[in-house]
Parts: sequence; structure tokens; C-alpha cells
Amino acid sequence: MRGGPAARVLPRMGPGVQLSQRYFNALLANSTDVMGVLSRDGRFVFVGDNVRKVFGHAPEEMVGRPLTDFAHPADRAALAERLAFRAASPLGSAGTSTFRMRDSGGGWRHVEATGCNLLDDPEVQGMVGNIRDVTERVEAERRRRESEALYHTLAEAAPVGMFRVGAHGRMLFVNHRMAVLTGLNAERIMAEGWFAAVHPDDRPRLEEEWARSLAAGLPLMTNARLLGAEGTTAAVFLQTTPVRDADGRLQGCIGSLTDMSEYVRTAEALLVAEARNRSVVEAAADAILTVDEEGIVHSFNPAAEAMFGLGAAEIVWHRLDRLIPGDVVERHKAYLRRPDLRVKPPAGCIGDIQARRADGTLFPIELSVAALEVQGRRLFTAIVRDVTERKRIEAELIRARDAAEAADLAKSAFLATMSHELRTPLNAVIGFSQVIEMRLLGPDALDRYTEYATSIRQSGEHLLGIIDDILDISKIEAGSLQLGEAPVDVTDVLGQSLNLIAMQAGKRGVAVTLDLERDLPPLRVDELRLRQILVNLLSNAVKFSDTGGQVTVSARRADGGGFEFVVCDEGVGMAPEDIPKAMERFSQVDQSMARRHEGTGLGLPLTKRLVELHGGSLRIDSAPGEGTTVTVHLPAERVMRFEDLLG
Repeated sequence: MRGGPAARVLPRMGPGVQLSQRYFNALLANSTDVMGVLSRDGRFVFVGDNVRKVFGHAPEEMVGRPLTDFAHPADRAALAERLAFRAASPLGSAGTSTFRMRDSGGGWRHVEATGCNLLDDPEVQGMVGNIRDVTERVEAERRRRESEALYHTLAEAAPVGMFRVGAHGRMLFVNHRMAVLTGLNAERIMAEGWFAAVHPDDRPRLEEEWARSLAAGLPLMTNARLLGAEGTTAAVFLQTTPVRDADGRLQGCIGSLTDMSEYVRTAEALLVAEARNRSVVEAAADAILTVDEEGIVHSFNPAAEAMFGLGAAEIVWHRLDRLIPGDVVERHKAYLRRPDLRVKPPAGCIGDIQARRADGTLFPIELSVAALEVQGRRLFTAIVRDVTERKRIEAELIRARDAAEAADLAKSAFLATMSHELRTPLNAVIGFSQVIEMRLLGPDALDRYTEYATSIRQSGEHLLGIIDDILDISKIEAGSLQLGEAPVDVTDVLGQSLNLIAMQAGKRGVAVTLDLERDLPPLRVDELRLRQILVNLLSNAVKFSDTGGQVTVSARRADGGGFEFVVCDEGVGMAPEDIPKAMERFSQVDQSMARRHEGTGLGLPLTKRLVELHGGSLRIDSAPGEGTTVTVHLPAERVMRFEDLLG
């Protein structure tokens, strides 16, 4: 730090007094303000280390970057203008700016930055400032303004007269209802008070109680009469509550004036209770409604409006029936008429039932009910939770569990089958190898040893094919199998595929015929994978055909410019409901160890995925005893024109 910007901003002390670098760094580290120095163009040349603590930034990440980089986009233009102004101001001039600054977590903090122009000071050569996080102060001020606005809004909306009195006894606020009740305009009440409207017989008592309550800082509840313009009187209920500051000092009182002629005592109690609970009910995420024993809705909170798609004005003082499915309405009415409910009102969770929205759709809910009795009348408060999403998730979890269990069973069956498929050729390899190794047939049985070597090779090739299938389908599932696309002659690939299964077809006595359209276009595909698709389908067709059966493979143009290969056999076939099972990994239609046809069950799933990698689709049509037809459809973009080849 010696000789750098930090050293240049050290305060100048009297003779013999010098702040050490360590002392200066300690001051910076423990300060709640972030100290910094900016260049003429507003870039940081020094930032105090406590920026880590205040904003989470490392000083070295900020040095060299403009201060505006860390400001909120909406504040950057004004901040840049302010920085330019400060840089152009005389030496030693200072000023304060407020803006929002980003912290390391991506959040925005309100800050107050005080800067001093020392650009022309040779000891500093920068704009020195401190940045103070004033987020809490700004938020507190915002909440205070919101609270005051809410207070005035609520006071003006109140159905009773509302007022506030200062510690000196003067009126600070009166609402419109207060002026209506007293018959005095608001300006007069603010200047003289409202006792001029009180009946002369009640005025001395009320003034004495008012003065005593205000002086002692005690609440006041009392009755009085107001005298109307035509000599009429109205009974009112006065209630005041002392207001104190944070230190407990009396600041006056707030009060209300209620017209007792308009409200009965019971209605007043309900209004007070509603005022206490309104914020909780309206902020609740669950629907909350109140119903009487006749099924009439008394309250309906905003969450209920959103849940049922129904405004409170449309349902309050109407029957609850429209929110209940038709088959439940009578049960609900009978439930409310049960005599034992009067002895033991219900409480707690009733359970999962169905409810009905305004558009008639049904949805599952979880319902909790609490009951209370007021002057012999029962009211029920219901808390309703929409569990549609929870039910959906539960159903998905059940399906996922069932799918996992099915996959596990399929995998187990596959492993059992695979064990058989691997052991058979391995036994042949081991057995024949031992015979050759030990020369059990004597040194002159060369022809027999050659046959055994051929069997070993065929078994190895069979094992290699199984392993290749497993690796290919694993690559496809992992998304790592890449296609080597090139123009391919369909006739050549079909000929190669027929050659590869010719021996198998000959051993089983199955005839394989080829049916091709004339002038077939070339395809842009992976030749190896296309041959693998055709060989798998032809091998399956031959394997599941009886001796003397016939397999036909066709190639043709398809509707829409696509291309189709069709392999049709006259074999055993399979039931339509077994087709999806045959297309799944680790699954076979016949899982028994005594099944007639060998195989791992990977051929069709692998073939389907190879077709899909080419953007195509595979369809199977089959029925027991009627054979199977497999159609491979490739999209039009796989079909090449001869001019494409020339180009």
C-alpha cells in the first residue's frame, strides 16, 4: 500500500503525529462505510477491504472498474452525470448521492455515497468518498410511508368517526365520517374540536372524562348524545386509545365515534373481530369462508375467490350449495342438521372431498372446520386447501414407482435371460477349447478339431453380437451414438442384409423374397446402422417363422416424399397388447426360460431407436398366428435426388 492511493488519502496530522498503515487499515476494515477513491473518469483506483463485509465484493474485482458498473441500470445515467459534475467541481468540493448498488449475491442495496473532489491534490489525485449501506433506513422509511397511507385509507374507509389528538389536546386528524356524525365540517373540528355537537346535558361530563383520560394517558370508553341540527339526538359510543412513542412518552390518542343508532352491539362486535382478523384472513394462501347452520356464506376471503373463480359479492349471503357437487349437497345438509353437532361441534380436518368451481369443474380439496356458537347461533369457519397439485404429484409418484418396479422386474428378467444367452455359447467355447487343448479325440482327429474351432468362432461371434447390441443401446440412451451419414444405395444394402441372414434362413427352411420399386432413389443415412436395422428385422422374421414359411422385404417410396422398408413374415405373430412390451428395453413377450425362440430381447428396442435417430418411425402390425409386418418409415429429408448427387 505504501506510495499508493491508500497512502495518498491518509489524513494530514500535526508534527510528530503520523497514522501507521496498520492503524489506517484497521480503521477501514472495521468501518461500516466503504471507503474508496475514484479516478477522473469514475473508475475505482482504491477500495477499502471492508467492501467484502458490506457488499461481498473483493476489492481487487472492483479496482479499475467504473462505479456505474455496480449501480442499478435505472440509476446509472444520473450517477454518471453526478460523477462528472463532481470531477468538474473545484478542489475540495463535496456532495452526497443516493443510488442502488449491486451486492455479490445479485441483490440491490440502497446506498448513500459522499464524495470529495481531490483530483488536483497531488497527495490524492482522486475523488475520495465513502459509501454507506442505507437499505434498512430506506426500507424503514418506505414502510413508514406505506403504514401512514394505509392508516389514512383505513380511517377514511371506516364506517365510524375516526380522529387523532396530539399531546397538547388539539385535533391532528379527523375522517369524513366524523364530520358526518357531528354535523360539523372537518375544518371546524380541527380548529375547535367536536364538543360543540355534544348534547348540552352530556357535555360537562364528557369534557371532564376527556381531559382526565388525555392527561393520564388512559383509554376512554363512554357514551354520549349528539345534538342534530333539528334538535334530534343520536347516541354515540366514544372510544380512545393513548398513543406513545418508542420511549413510552405520551403522544396523544386516537379514537373512534360510533353511531349506536345504526349498529347493534352484536354487529359492532363482529366488525371489531373482523378488523382484527382481516389481515390474517386476506393474506392466507388457503381459502377461508364462514358458513352458518343453514348453509349461508357469511365471508369469503381473496384466496377463496381465486380458488373457486367466484367473487365474494357473488356468494356472500347465498347458499354454499353452488360450491359443492350435486351428489354431495343433500349429504351436506343432513350433516348440518345432525343433533349431535349441537352437543359436540366439529373441529379439525374432515379429510379429502370434492368441490366445484364457478365454471362447474370439480377439484379435490382438503377441508378443516372449526365451529363456534354465538348467542345460540352456530357458525362454521372452513379452511379449504386445493390439493389438485398434490394429487397430481402423488399420482405421478405412484406411476413413477410402478414404472420403476416394472423396469426392475424387466431388468431382472432380462438378466436371467441374458445369463442363459451368455452361458450357452460360453459353455461351447470352454468345452470345445478343453477338448482341443487336451486332444481328447487323439492327435489324428484334425477334422473334428477344426469343426470344434468353427463352433468356438461362431459362439464368439454370437457373444460379440450380444455385447455390440448392449453397447449400442447404451450409447443411444446416453445420447453418444453418432450417425455417419452418406449417400447409400438401397439395393446394395438390402442385398448385403439378405446375404447376412441367408444361412439362418436356409437352416430354418424359410424363403426370403425381395420386392423393390423401380428406380429407387439413394438415401442419406448411416449405412452400417441401416444394415443393422434391416438385419435385425429380417433375423426376427426368419426366427419366428415356421419351416416352409416365407419372409418378404419391400422397399418403396412413401406418401409425403418419405421412404419405407417393410418386412413381412407368416410366423407366430403376437397379440396387439404385447407389441409395446416388445419395444421396451430388457423386455420380452415370452420371459420364460423354456421359451421356443432364443434371443436377448434387445433387437426390436435397438432397431426402433436406430430408426428414430434417423428421424423416422417404426410400426408393428401383428396378430397371433397371422404373422407380423414391420414398417420402417424414413422422412423425406433422408431421400436424395439424383441432382443432389451430381451437385
